[in-house]
Parts: sequence; structure tokens; C-alpha cells
Amino acid sequence: MNQPHRAGVARGRPGRANVRQALLKSGSAHLYPGIPAGEWQPATVMVDMVLALRSIPRTTHGSRERVLDERHFEFRGRLSAGALDDQRRSRLEERQGRRLPEIDKNP
Repeated sequence: MNQPHRAGVARGRPGRANVRQALLKSGSAHLYPGIPAGEWQPATVMVDMVLALRSIPRTTHGSRERVLDERHFEFRGRLSAGALDDQRRSRLEERQGRRLPEIDKNP
């Protein structure tokens, strides 16, 4: 992994709103050797680079486990599919919590 993937948006340019992007925070760069800090990349590209560092093929990685730690990365653009699922689940739980308890019909 000598040359980092440069498919992302260059530093300082506005990103495309329809693509989820990730940026490695400079304070966490030492944890991810070979991944440029401070540069926005498509999140899928960043995931591939992180998995390559861990020597884990993308196909064997658990689909619900987060690869990009929010403590080490910043995000912009549309929400990921997992985040959308989390939002839907949260709203469903809120609706279920607001339901009135059933009244016992057998006094």
C-alpha cells in the first residue's frame, strides 16, 4: 500500500452531497499508516483502505460492524445505509414506546 487511493475529493473542495465521505483526523493518523490524514475520500474507499491495513477482505467483514471509528474519522455527505437503518429503528422504537398500554378487559 505504497500509494494511497486518490479517488476522493481534493482538500478544500466542496464534496458531492450524494456520496458519503470520510476524513482521517490528523491526531489518529499514526493508527492508520499509509492513509492520508486531512483528505476527504469516499467512505467506501476509506473502508477498503482500513480493511487492507487489517488484512481483512471486504467480503468476510461483518456488515453491521463499523469499520471507520467515529473517534478517528469525520464524515460528511449523505448518511450511510447503516445509519439510515439505525434512524428507522430508533423511530420505530419511539413509536412503539408511545403506544398506550392495553386495558385488561377481564376485571
